[in-house]
Amino acid sequence: MERDRKALRVNVSEKQGSYDMRLPQVRVTVNSRCKRSCFYCRPSGEAVATESGTDLDPDQLIAVAAAVRGQGIDGIKLTGGDPALYEPLVDVVRRLRQDVGMTGVEVISRHPRIGELAPALAEAGVTLFNVSLDTLDAGLHHEVCGVDDHAEVLAAIKACVATGVPVKVNVVVMSGINTPEIDSLIAFCEDAGVDSVKLLDIIKDLGEGSESFARRLEIKRSRQLPDLYVPMEELAGDLRGRAIDERTVQQGGLGHPLTVFTMPSGTEVVIKDSTAGAWYGAVCRGCPLFPCHDALMALRLTADARLQFCLLREDVTVDLAPLLEQGDEEGLAGQVEAAFEMYADAYFRPGDTTPQELLEAHR
Repeated sequence: MERDRKALRVNVSEKQGSYDMRLPQVRVTVNSRCKRSCFYCRPSGEAVATESGTDLDPDQLIAVAAAVRGQGIDGIKLTGGDPALYEPLVDVVRRLRQDVGMTGVEVISRHPRIGELAPALAEAGVTLFNVSLDTLDAGLHHEVCGVDDHAEVLAAIKACVATGVPVKVNVVVMSGINTPEIDSLIAFCEDAGVDSVKLLDIIKDLGEGSESFARRLEIKRSRQLPDLYVPMEELAGDLRGRAIDERTVQQGGLGHPLTVFTMPSGTEVVIKDSTAGAWYGAVCRGCPLFPCHDALMALRLTADARLQFCLLREDVTVDLAPLLEQGDEEGLAGQVEAAFEMYADAYFRPGDTTPQELLEAHR
């Protein structure tokens, strides 16, 4: 696949020492496909358009992780695609912990194979399993993701719990689709020993990015992503009456504010609500998609070795492939440092602030 190989560079020297560095999440899309077709997700998953069948070279992954570690990052999230289908996964987790010095390695999957790999991953040093489950109905599961493996996914969650490593379950909340069973999903996770359940709102603008998709939920043929959005405060209100504790946390250094409810069982229910506000930065200036859902939450490494600042724009990715192929460690470190500069002047835009108010505030 042809793509622009020009690197996006920032003048590091001008800003060094003049700010308190804000650190994004670092997420690695280890491969480009997950072999399922969840209607609310693009073919390349978290990455901008990436050629099918692309796997990130493990040595390149480790090289970038080492450069990231040099910027003060001590935790990394492996996603995709799907890490459960990435053959070097166990070895990569071990190397991230032992060689790179990452203290946190999260593996994010929705494939049953994660249960098979769980014991080996636990031994290698994974610190969090993150598994997706949107419904307890096998038929609906098939319609949502296009694969008939619901029982296997449930078994995989239990296998991850059995390792003793903390487990988080992600649930994408969809109006009129799975909203009636949110309480049942939480109860299943409590019974299974899951540590936390994260309720996520639909990413309504995902189809605006460089890789579009047209699949609709078959049982609701006339409805598309924006139609399925659920105001998350509605769920928060229901949970508030049952929780024994409530607090607000930041998702990493730049993520959406999250509401965390601790249930009597000890399981935490986390609500991610994009309307609570998001962080934006220099790379967002002049963007026709501003303001967007994901904003400047994370720095992602794609399966084809690009650094990606946001979910929607391919034109601002940074191609690391030439540096990695040349083994240029100094050049790689410099480019990663420059990428982190994109987050230095990040500012928080409250969800109820209009674009005009924001412009006036930053004049």
